[in-house]
Amino acid sequence: MFTWINKQGVKSDKGFVVQSVGRFTIQYIDKLKVISIEVERGFLPNRRLCVNITKNAFEKWDDGTPILKEKQAEILQNFKEALKFQDIEVLVD
Repeated sequence: MFTWINKQGVKSDKGFVVQSVGRFTIQYIDKLKVISIEVERGFLPNRRLCVNITKNAFEKWDDGTPILKEKQAEILQNFKEALKFQDIEVLVD
């Protein structure tokens, strides 16, 4: 379950936060660890908002610490769910 923390971010009852911090950046925050994800914003053919991210967007934390593949998959799923709550589709290139 998600709650809005402001107009650009949500917090999950699992403890993570997804926050838009700029036109091309969304942060995934899990406790004290942060991933700044470069995004390209756009619209789907049905005019729904979307963001495009690269398939390696979750390979490491901002401090350079690598993220295991299993954890990357979990973070991607969390990220998608958080943006879906905000009515935004995530496309992975």
